[in-house]
Amino acid sequence: MSKGVVAAICAAFSAGMIPIFTKLMMNAGLTSAQVLFFRYMWVFIMAGGWMMIRKKSFHITRKQLCALFFFTVAGYGGATFLLASSFNFLPVGLATMLYFTYPMFVMLIMTLLFKEKPTKIKTASLLLAVFGILWLMNFDFSIVNIGSVLAVGAGLAYGVYLVGIRKSSMKNMDNMAIVFYLAGISCVLFFGQGCLTGTPDFLTIGPLELFYGLILGFITVFVLGVVAFAIKAIGPTKTSLIISFEAVVSLVMGILVFSEPYGVNTWVGSILMTLSVIFITRENTEEALVAAEK
Repeated sequence: MSKGVVAAICAAFSAGMIPIFTKLMMNAGLTSAQVLFFRYMWVFIMAGGWMMIRKKSFHITRKQLCALFFFTVAGYGGATFLLASSFNFLPVGLATMLYFTYPMFVMLIMTLLFKEKPTKIKTASLLLAVFGILWLMNFDFSIVNIGSVLAVGAGLAYGVYLVGIRKSSMKNMDNMAIVFYLAGISCVLFFGQGCLTGTPDFLTIGPLELFYGLILGFITVFVLGVVAFAIKAIGPTKTSLIISFEAVVSLVMGILVFSEPYGVNTWVGSILMTLSVIFITRENTEEALVAAEK
C-alpha cells in the first residue's frame, strides 16, 4: 500500500471527527462563522509554529497567493462554511453524507476540464460510494431543502479545492505552507463575515468551546497536511474516493454522541462505502507494483 493511500485513509478517520466537534460548538450557541474563525485561528498558529520550528520558508509567489485566495473562498473555506451551516437544518450524519457527493464533482471536473479518463475501478468505486450514500439516506429524497442544498454545495466547493491543489500553482508548494496560508485567509474571511453580520460578542467564547476549537484546529492541520500529500502522490480523484470513508466515521459518531437515528440501511451503506475504499486502494497498489517492475 502506497504512502499516498495510507495518508488518505488517516485523513478519513481524523476528518470524520470534525463535524462532531463543530456541532458541539454550535450547540453551545456559536454561529458557523465563529466556529470556523476559532478553528482556523488555531490552525494558523499551529501551522505557523511548525514552519518556524522546521525553518520552512514562508515565501510564496503572487500567482500562488492568488490561487490560495481563490481556492480558499471557492474551495476549502467555502466548503467548510456551507457544511457547518447545513448542520442547522440537517442531522450531522445526513449532512455529511450529502457533502460526500464531492467525488462525483471531482471526477466530473477532471474528466471535462482535464480530459482524465476514468478507469473501470474508479468508476466502480464511485458507483459504490454513491449507492452507499443512497443507502445511508435510506433512499429518502424528501430531504431536499436548504440544508441539503448547502451540504451538496459544500461537496462541489470541496471538489473544486481538491482539483485546484493538484492543477494550480499550489502543487509546487510545501504541504504545511498550503495549510498555513489557507488557514490565515480563512481566519480573516470568517472574522470579517462575523463583523459584517453583526454577530454580538463575536470573540467571546467559553473555555470548553475554546478547547473544542483547539481540537478542531489540530485535526484540521493534520488532515489538510496529509490530504495535500495524498493528492500530490495519488491524485485528486483517488484521494477524494478514499477519504469518503470519513462519512461513515461521522455517521457512527453522530449516532453515539447525538443519538441520531440508524437502521439496516446505515450498515448496508457503510459496507458499500468501505468496499469503495478497498477497491480504489487495490488499484493504486497494483499501479505501484507495475511502476516498480518497470
